[in-house]
Amino acid sequence: MYNPKYPRVSILGCGWVGKPLAQHLSGAGYMVKGSRTTAEGVAEMNALGVQGCLVKLEEWQVIAEDTFWEADVLMIDVPPRMHRGPQVFANEMATLRDHLLQTAIRKVIFISSTAVYPNVNDIVDETSSLPADKSNGQALLDAEQIFLHAPGMDTVVIRFGGLAGYNRFPATQARLDEASGLNMPVNLIHRDDCIGIIAQVLQKDIWGETFNACASAHPLKYDYLSAVADWYGLHRPTRKDSEEASWKIISNNKLKEMLGYSFLYDDPLQFLDVHSKALVQKQGSEQA
Repeated sequence: MYNPKYPRVSILGCGWVGKPLAQHLSGAGYMVKGSRTTAEGVAEMNALGVQGCLVKLEEWQVIAEDTFWEADVLMIDVPPRMHRGPQVFANEMATLRDHLLQTAIRKVIFISSTAVYPNVNDIVDETSSLPADKSNGQALLDAEQIFLHAPGMDTVVIRFGGLAGYNRFPATQARLDEASGLNMPVNLIHRDDCIGIIAQVLQKDIWGETFNACASAHPLKYDYLSAVADWYGLHRPTRKDSEEASWKIISNNKLKEMLGYSFLYDDPLQFLDVHSKALVQKQGSEQA
């Protein structure tokens, strides 16, 4: 999965996806730099075998080590923090774009979300142009456009569905009891597929496109949460007969056809099986 055209990759935002992505790409042969916002975070990245860099993205300035921008591709995985106001994220992204234009980086992978689509009780794909019905979705749409229309810059936008896998399950009784919208289909993606899709973008050298990225199967939220409850030995959520919720189903056809990607886990009901295997492997390594 290594592309020698882009040997240097910098990752802005080494969180739940970015950190294991950095390790994966490093293991595949890329020279990877990963950003964190604290000295402790930088030290953690270095301990994982990835060059850590201190980067702070602010509304009107970018504070970063020069070496972080010595890259062929920049991946941006920084979610909007809406409590600061609807326009702050767009301002941050515009500031980042202007900074990038002063560097040699001209390839960008921007991580977005299927929250950009409103609930329309139908299937949506990348051609759907209805306005977002949530403030974070609109913030991401605005940010996408900032990079897609940046002069001289090639950007790929990847809109991930709900992130799941490993330790990311609604695995408390309180969360299950409070769950709503149980009759709506889910649009989820396993973290391993997030990483696989990003690696495939680099390998296939496809730019200037927007891709939806979520599993092909869309079980009802009730069925997914019931599987979680069963696995963790919790009570299943209670269905409310009177509950009506709007929904959407995210099509991933473009990603599978244009990018040629085959999902590792194409049904969210498989995610817990993967989780179980991971726990067994972890326990085995700890006992060894």
